[in-house]
Amino acid sequence: MASFDELLKDLAHPNPNIREQACQMMADQHPDLALPKLLELIHDPDPQVYRTAVKGIGVVGHSALPDLLQLFASSESGTVRACCIKALVQIAVNFPDQLFSSDVLNVLEKALDDPSPVVAQSSLMTLGYLAKQAGQVDQVVPLLVSVCSSQNIAHVQGAAMALAEVESPLVDDCLKALSEDPEKDSLIREVAEASIARRAALQSH
Repeated sequence: MASFDELLKDLAHPNPNIREQACQMMADQHPDLALPKLLELIHDPDPQVYRTAVKGIGVVGHSALPDLLQLFASSESGTVRACCIKALVQIAVNFPDQLFSSDVLNVLEKALDDPSPVVAQSSLMTLGYLAKQAGQVDQVVPLLVSVCSSQNIAHVQGAAMALAEVESPLVDDCLKALSEDPEKDSLIREVAEASIARRAALQSH
């Protein structure tokens, strides 16, 4: 087993595969030491470094959540906040059987209104992913449905497309209402119609 210091050196390696492997091994084998370091690396100006750190936090898993949520709440950097949200989806991918608490979902809901569009979009994508997990559907689908009432066309598009792949009676009503609302932008109505068609195609398979 590689020591923490050895893995730390590998994080500066020019080969991205070695950096990523070191990050994952660090999170897997030395989680208590790794988490503070990975949270620190989220602040690195190099996109390759902070993306690698996000993947490492995903390997640490749910024990990282308190520090991750605290960093999200306290950081003034849109990039750092976006990394926190992206780390949540990595945790969800790596630990699909462990559900997120209402605290995490509340943060994702607030993040939809973040001044940074990257943070808001990352949150929307994360909610779209969580909506497909059986245990989270009941909490996440109402959030995505509420986004469909937003004035932000990009948000409505993202939410409608995410809902297209979700099994829930709420979704059919929401998409039908969007597609038939004459006051909605024509682009939104088109997205809703496309999402309805996608649902029908998925259900016929």
